[in-house]
Amino acid sequence: MKHLSVFPLFLLLFVFSCGPKQVVDSTIIIAGQFFNSESKEVEIYMGNDSEFFPLAEDGHFLIGLEIDDYRTFQLGTDRRSFELFMVPGDSIYVTADAKDFRNSFQASGDRIAENTYLVEKTRSYFESNMMDLFEKDKDEYFEVKNGFFADQRKHFDQLKQAQEIHPGFLKLEEAYFEYTPLSFDIYYLNSQAFFKNLTKEELDFPMEELKAKLAEIDLGRSDLLIEGSYTAIISHLLGEKTKEISNHDTTLQNTPEGNERAAFLAMEELLENPAVKDFFLFRHLMENLQFKGLEAAKPSIEKFQAENQSPKLVSKLEKELKKWDAIMPGMEIPDFSFEDISGEMVQLSNLKGTLVYIDIWATWCKPCIEEHPYWDQLKADYEDQPVSFLTISIDENKEAWEKMVISKNMEGLQWIAEKAWRSDLNLHFMVNSIPRFILLDGEGKIIDPNAERPSGDIWKTLDQFL
Repeated sequence: MKHLSVFPLFLLLFVFSCGPKQVVDSTIIIAGQFFNSESKEVEIYMGNDSEFFPLAEDGHFLIGLEIDDYRTFQLGTDRRSFELFMVPGDSIYVTADAKDFRNSFQASGDRIAENTYLVEKTRSYFESNMMDLFEKDKDEYFEVKNGFFADQRKHFDQLKQAQEIHPGFLKLEEAYFEYTPLSFDIYYLNSQAFFKNLTKEELDFPMEELKAKLAEIDLGRSDLLIEGSYTAIISHLLGEKTKEISNHDTTLQNTPEGNERAAFLAMEELLENPAVKDFFLFRHLMENLQFKGLEAAKPSIEKFQAENQSPKLVSKLEKELKKWDAIMPGMEIPDFSFEDISGEMVQLSNLKGTLVYIDIWATWCKPCIEEHPYWDQLKADYEDQPVSFLTISIDENKEAWEKMVISKNMEGLQWIAEKAWRSDLNLHFMVNSIPRFILLDGEGKIIDPNAERPSGDIWKTLDQFL
């Protein structure tokens, strides 16, 4: 995707006075102003991909994106967003208060009826007692859920009667009403089983009815791969099939290689449409790449490259893999700056001459906290060795970080990154989840961009390079 980062007034007037016919066919233009935003960026979340664009001091922004067909996506800032629907050639100008998108949204340009409906649909979700839906008992859950979707359906039918709506939007909304209630049932069932520590069969839930509905779903709808609830249901079915395959073949259990093999077999068994299979294999490899690293993703990458029939996904993968060139073993990283617990500015170059084992964490991250005892033990084991154990917080709330470091008497190198998730370090290493561990050598070069956790076998790597 490309973006337009300049925001001259004459261009804005051109876009919205001449209309979409003046725009390149494959490009959509999104412009507007977000009031009261604390961020300097606008985020677009499309499928599994996020892209960020500059936000001017007064909140104005201008974005150009190339898309192949009609799409829905999330647009927002400050971790708040709303949904938009656009078609190649469309232009839209939106204004909203970043602290209250749902009640302040206004738009002009193309697809106003569709996008106003989407914003109102989101508003009704929060106004319909849905926020704690998955904590309710079964009868109340169904009463609230069914009432919500019945009301939503009524508004959708009114929209169809009153406006000329894009046929792609109608298709996506019909899919929404068909599949989203089912995806809610799946999530409710999983959350109830987790919190009550029961198997799904032990819960008071119409399991056979749910299974029958899931069995009727056509898993070959490549035209619905941009509809979130449809793909969420297929992901659930793939997960269940993967578990079933593993349970029947003990050689596939408890190893990364076995887990991958079971996942591949599940896709082969359930997905017949090549485009759908490519989509989910690509999603699988991207999850491995983003959350486990390049080495862990290699089996799924190789399978995709050997079998796929989707040139556009191949091109997308090539772009993703190119990003890893800068963080491969042996590459030197920039000398990023941080603030330490005493308020002093520090840099990674301060630690040259030692191995640097980095823990990227946050105070709100439970898995991060669970690694702390192992971290402390590891640090004690290598106390007399040239190893720097560096914790870097990506907390947005600096006071929360300071409070935990002091209250828990967390000794050693305690640093915090500016801009949290969007810090220079996170962007450079493509950090999508925490805790994330990185190992550097004494010259500041990368040994492992996705190092083992303290609770794992990181000591083997440390010993190898000491």
